[in-house]
Amino acid sequence: MLEVLSAERLRALLADWQPLRALNLAGGDYRGVDLSNARLEQVDARGAQFNGAMLTQSHWKDCRLDGADFSESTADSLYMNGCSLQGALFTNVRWNKTSWAQCHGEDLDLSGAQLQAFTLAECRVPRIRLAAAQLSKSQWNRCDLTGLDAQSAHFAKARLIDCQLDQARFGLASLQQCAFDESSLSGADFHAVQAEGASFYRSKGTAPMFAGAHLKGALFNASHFDSVDFSDAVLEMAILIDAQMPGARFDRALLRYADCTALLAPRASFVAADVTGMNAHAADFTQADWQQSNPQAIQPVDTERLAAEQWQPASLGKSR
Repeated sequence: MLEVLSAERLRALLADWQPLRALNLAGGDYRGVDLSNARLEQVDARGAQFNGAMLTQSHWKDCRLDGADFSESTADSLYMNGCSLQGALFTNVRWNKTSWAQCHGEDLDLSGAQLQAFTLAECRVPRIRLAAAQLSKSQWNRCDLTGLDAQSAHFAKARLIDCQLDQARFGLASLQQCAFDESSLSGADFHAVQAEGASFYRSKGTAPMFAGAHLKGALFNASHFDSVDFSDAVLEMAILIDAQMPGARFDRALLRYADCTALLAPRASFVAADVTGMNAHAADFTQADWQQSNPQAIQPVDTERLAAEQWQPASLGKSR
C-alpha cells in the first residue's frame, strides 16, 4: 500500500507541472494547498482535507474523493470527471466555471456554496444538499438528484433538464428564470418558492407540491402531474397548455388570465380560486369542484373553433 503523501511532498510534485497519477492522499491534511493547474488521475483522496484550497484550472479524473473536505475552497474553472464523491463536503465554496461529468456519490454537502456556471452532466448524486446555496447561469443535464435539498437556496438562470428530482426540497427558494424541463418531480416540494417565469415543460410526477408558490408566467406546457397541489399559488398568466393534472388542487389559487388550453384536469378542485380571464378552451374539468370560485369569469369557449378541432371526416364506403 502506498504511503500517504505529506503536504510538503504534494507541493513538490505539483511544482513539476506533471500529471499526478495513482497517488495516495487518503486522510491527508492539505488545507490551503494551492492545487491550481493540477492534473490528478486515479488519486485516492478519501477523507482528505482540502479546506480553503485553491482549485483553479485543476482537473480530477477517476479520483476517489469520498468523505473529502473541500469546504471554503475557491476555483475558477474546475473539472471533475468520473469521480466518487460519497459524503464529500463542499460547504461555502466559491466556484466559477465548474464542470462535473459522470461523477457519483450520495449525501454531498454544498450548503452555502456560491456557484456560477456550474455544469453537471450525467451525475448520480442523490440527497445532495444545496441549502442556502447560490447557483447561477448553470446547466445540469440527465442527473440523479433524488432527495436534493435546496431549501432557501437562490437559483438564477439555472437549467435542470431531464433530471431525477423526486422528493427534492425547494421550499422557500428563489428560482428566478429557472427550468426543470422533462424532469421527474414525484413528491418534490416547491412550497412558497419565488419562481416567476420558471419552466416545467414536459415535467412529470405524482403529488408534487407548489402550495403558496409564486409562479406568475410559469410554463407547464405538456407536463403530467397526478394529484399536484397548487393551493394558494399565484399562477397568473401561467401556461398550462396540453398539461395533464388529474386530481389537481387549485384551492384559493390565483389563475387570472392563465392559459389552460386543452388542460386535462378531471376531479380538480378550484375551491375559492380566482379564474378571471382564464382560457379553458378544450379543457377537461370533469367533476371539478368550483365552490366559492368564479367560473363565470372564465373566457367563453369558442364553440366553432372547438367543433372544427374535433371534426372527423365521415367514413368512406368501400369502393365497388
